[in-house]
Formats: sequence, C-alpha cells, structure tokens
Amino acid sequence: MISCNKKNNTFQVVPVDAKTIPISRTEDVLSLISDSGITRYRVKAKVWEVYNHPEDYWYFPEKIYVEQFDSLLDVKGSIEADTAYYFVKKELWRCIGNVIVKNLEGTTFETSELFWDVKAPSNSRNAIYTDKLAKVTRANGDYQYGRLGFKSDAYLNDPQLYSVGGEMSVKELQSDSVR
Repeated sequence: MISCNKKNNTFQVVPVDAKTIPISRTEDVLSLISDSGITRYRVKAKVWEVYNHPEDYWYFPEKIYVEQFDSLLDVKGSIEADTAYYFVKKELWRCIGNVIVKNLEGTTFETSELFWDVKAPSNSRNAIYTDKLAKVTRANGDYQYGRLGFKSDAYLNDPQLYSVGGEMSVKELQSDSVR
C-alpha cells in the first residue's frame, strides 16, 4: 500500500499483509443465492467480507441469518449465528456463537458451534454436526441435550446426539377397567 504526505510531497510504502484484507466488504446485506437458476437461500448479515488468501472464504463477523428454500420458495429451515465462515471450495459453513437452527417440522437446535457440509448428501448424517453441547427442542416442547454434540442429515430430521440427557412429557393413559 502507498501513502502520500502532503507536507513534503513524499510517498511512503506501508507493508500490508494480504491475508488480513478482504477483497470485498459489504454492509447491511440481504442477498439471494441461487443454484442452477433456482433461488435456494436468503442471507441477511450486518457485514459480509470476502477473502481469497490463503483460501477463498466468506466471513460474517456480526450476526448472520440464512433461510433455505425449496423449489416453491417455501422456507425449509433457517440458521442464525453471531459469527460465520463459509469456505467456498470445501462448501463448508462454520457457525460460531449462539447458533440456532430451525427445520420445517419446528425442531430447534441450539449450540455454540456448528458445521454444515453443503456438499454432503442431504440424507447423510455427516451434513450437519458439532462436538459442542447441543440442545434439541421438538415442536411439542420436549428437549434433549447432546453433551458431546450431534450429527444429522441436512434437514435435521434424524439427529444423532452424543451423551444424551433431557426432559420429555409423558401422557398417562387412563383405562376404563382400572378405577
């Protein structure tokens, strides 16, 4: 980088590390992302920075909210986090801090860090995962903790939790024969 001094009309070379400077920075982002001409995601973020050294990645340092759409543009799920990285070549998201994921069935996942491998087959249990404490709350209010994390398919329909604990409601059956 070159700097100019007006007093004596001299130039000064200032060393800059290319790894620390984004190639683009956008604020107050609302973006639609498509795949094969079909809108798949809506991204809302306060700041979106794009880096290309040493690898291509996007950085969202201040809150991100992403919605995923089906082919009819109905929301299939959403994810929000305090900070996120998207590694372009790996097609891998890393979400950090107050991560909340909701799926179509109304199940909510909460954790401090989450990885989403976009290129993993949607039915693979390796699509979404974490090794951090995770809370899974079903639409009916039942919840479980995965103390050592979880992994799941892309739609969070069949999560596998590790070191499970939690609470669930149990309905008592009333029998006419027992009174």
